[in-house]
Amino acid sequence: MWKSNKVSPDSQVLENIAYEVQQLSRPVDFNTLHHGNKVLALRRLKFLLEHSTRDRVQKCDMQELIYSSLSLVYYFGTRLKQEKLKGKLLICFSARQFHLAEEIFHKVMEGLHPEHSELVIKTTLKFFSEVSLWSFENFVTQILEVLLFYNEGKITLFNIMLTDIHCVVFSDLVSARHRTRVLYELLNSKNWVIDSQHLLPFVTRFLNFFTNSACHKRPTFQYLKKGFEVCLRRIFERTANKHKLTLITTILHWFTMVDIDKENVLDVSTLLDYAAFLYEVGRYRDSFEGGFIHHIVKKLIGSTDSLYSLCGCRILARFLDRHNNSSYLIVPTLYYEFSQVPLKVGDYDRSDKAFLRDHRELFHDYFVKAFEMYHSRQSNVEALYFAMSCLVLEVPCGFTAASVTCMLMFIQDFAITTDIPEKSRFWLHAVVLSLMSLICWVHKAPELYRYVNEIVSRRAKEAPQLNPPLLDDYKIENKRVTWNRDTLFFEDWELRYGLWKHFRSTQLLFCLAMFLAILASASGGRSKKVIIHVPYKVKKIRHTHTVYKTIHHHHKHHEFPNYLEHPSEEHEHFHHMLIDDAHTQPIPAIGLPDYLPDVPINDEDEMDGVPIIPTRHMFFKRE
Repeated sequence: MWKSNKVSPDSQVLENIAYEVQQLSRPVDFNTLHHGNKVLALRRLKFLLEHSTRDRVQKCDMQELIYSSLSLVYYFGTRLKQEKLKGKLLICFSARQFHLAEEIFHKVMEGLHPEHSELVIKTTLKFFSEVSLWSFENFVTQILEVLLFYNEGKITLFNIMLTDIHCVVFSDLVSARHRTRVLYELLNSKNWVIDSQHLLPFVTRFLNFFTNSACHKRPTFQYLKKGFEVCLRRIFERTANKHKLTLITTILHWFTMVDIDKENVLDVSTLLDYAAFLYEVGRYRDSFEGGFIHHIVKKLIGSTDSLYSLCGCRILARFLDRHNNSSYLIVPTLYYEFSQVPLKVGDYDRSDKAFLRDHRELFHDYFVKAFEMYHSRQSNVEALYFAMSCLVLEVPCGFTAASVTCMLMFIQDFAITTDIPEKSRFWLHAVVLSLMSLICWVHKAPELYRYVNEIVSRRAKEAPQLNPPLLDDYKIENKRVTWNRDTLFFEDWELRYGLWKHFRSTQLLFCLAMFLAILASASGGRSKKVIIHVPYKVKKIRHTHTVYKTIHHHHKHHEFPNYLEHPSEEHEHFHHMLIDDAHTQPIPAIGLPDYLPDVPINDEDEMDGVPIIPTRHMFFKRE
């Protein structure tokens, strides 16, 4: 630690020592003729730091002090690795010199941070450029880890590196790629303390870089675009869940305001989709801020550009899909009564139902509008089907079933009455049938299933092109048979009746089950076996693939103390289900041999292939 009361030599003597260290640490090469000067510079710099206070060190030529300490770490570290590669046995002296250089570098960083952190970072980056060390990414990363630690994990280092990349991107793309990879590794550092207040401007700068590189036509810029993308992904991974939504909102607003080349819209949307995938969604009402869903639906799904609408559907479905059913909802299909489909149905929650009630008109208007605008694009139709399927699966209640059914009737009416290509017409009818079968499968509604199965059977005989899946080319064998008969489509009153009967009977059965459970508990003692057949809606337990399930629970009551002689009497009872409503990292070390450049082994005194510092002017001259 620095001590203010330490007895030290005269200030003029210390200035002379600092100037001597600057001269001895040059040039940065591996000629054995200069080895003695490097060892002497190491000793003199150690003496200077031991006999100086923090204030005195900060009054020195700080740029030269940083430069000298970095030169010594690089020289002794590379020399130690060369001796290991040559198989020398006595490397203890080189190891001791390297560890001393590392200790001195940490001491210099401790003396200059945090007051002069920006100067330290800029000087260090300049050293890497002058000595051509950016290609040795591991070494550079570990040095910058030390700077990040002493800078208390602030985002200053990342902003300066981003500016540095912007300065060299048009002159040296290879070096810019090396810098980007180093930045990517640093974004995963445990020393980085994420501050949401300063993170948003940093992410916005990154997005601008990403857009500029994405829109540039040179092939080399495409590699740089990929580097910016993985950096943004790393930021999403590191950010806390409560801050992820803020980042996603920022990207969404930026995405809708900035004019992006259409060829790269999908790349940006993939980035958004990944951010949405990382965001942990709980109850919809608690997970999304006011206006967030409106922005996705109005600005993206309702956009006049089909690509933006496609991106909006995928992003919305990613947010709604809490049980990761996306891999099973890629294309519309039929869900039969006993289909063994690995779909997970969400639990009924009043808060989610209230969320859907608040957004029902929004979903209805813009989903129907999107189907009407992009009925000829199969990818858009499938994306809309995915989003609507998530609503049915995640909020399994009568309100959701009725809302989605209402949307489907509007879509069916549009497909029947509007002059659109036949292929698009077939797609829309197939989507309507697929979603209706999904509603029946989720709620296990026998009456509704009966009606849906009738439609499926009629279409299979007379117009199979109206059933899923969606095809690129439809070959109609019997062209004499007309497919536009009324019996091949859904009737509003039939669907309303099927939904009403199912959910009405479900409520009555639930009330009956509760009454019998209370009656059994009030009778005291054991009663006769109670077996009640209830549908899934009443059970509120794990989803099964049968229409009805028998609920009975066994309890063994031992009436006799000697239960080995008297077998227990089993009774079965019905049980009603209740609804469950600072910077503390250690100092980073600079290790061997991973971080050092793999320079070739050369038995000559001067090693070839190692970058040497060019002629460099002094910052300050000795008076």
